[in-house]
Amino acid sequence: MATNRTFTMLKPDATGAGNTGKIIDRMIEAGFSIKAMKWTQLSKAHAEAFYSVHSERPFYGE
Repeated sequence: MATNRTFTMLKPDATGAGNTGKIIDRMIEAGFSIKAMKWTQLSKAHAEAFYSVHSERPFYGE
């Protein structure tokens, strides 16, 4: 039986506004189950590598 996995990353504007718990609640209410959670802060180099596929988009660099 195949299973699907979804990666979710909450950005600073969401977590900084104190909405982390509400966001997690909504994911669970939508039927997702959280198997693992990691709190981390990306370095600038890691963020640039992660978003490099969007480097030509107007929002890149904001």
